[in-house]
Amino acid sequence: MQVRNLSYNARGTIDCEIEHPALGWIPFTASPGDVEELGRSIYAAAMTGEHGEIAPYVAPVPTVDELARQYEREVQQHLDATAKGYGYDDIKSAVTYADEPAVPRFQIEGLAFRAWRSLCWDYCYSLLDAVQAGTTPLPALEDVIAGLPALEVSYGN
Repeated sequence: MQVRNLSYNARGTIDCEIEHPALGWIPFTASPGDVEELGRSIYAAAMTGEHGEIAPYVAPVPTVDELARQYEREVQQHLDATAKGYGYDDIKSAVTYADEPAVPRFQIEGLAFRAWRSLCWDYCYSLLDAVQAGTTPLPALEDVIAGLPALEVSYGN
């Protein structure tokens, strides 16, 4: 069987093309644990070099939109974790207390969380705009989290 264009994939198996008698060249993944003999035999032959060199796996480069979604999830988790540290379920729960005057401490915290949430997202979207415009290089996720505005809760005296 003819085999060409071998490369490792993210799972450690081998992606390639095989020449099918009726369909011509088709994509195929060879694996040592394949349930079909064909997959096991192509993998074994590939490992001996019979079909040529196996290209290394190259991870896909995420798009700016994919990275933005990843960063957004992480920032949201940071906001929620901070609110949980104050005893709330998440930031949405904390913010609901901003308009509730019955317990002043909760209202103070709710107002602080509401303002902080807005400041954090403003920071993130401004940073995203700058990255997309090419005026700022893409920062590491840890740097984005570290650059978020600080939560300021002032209970007064």
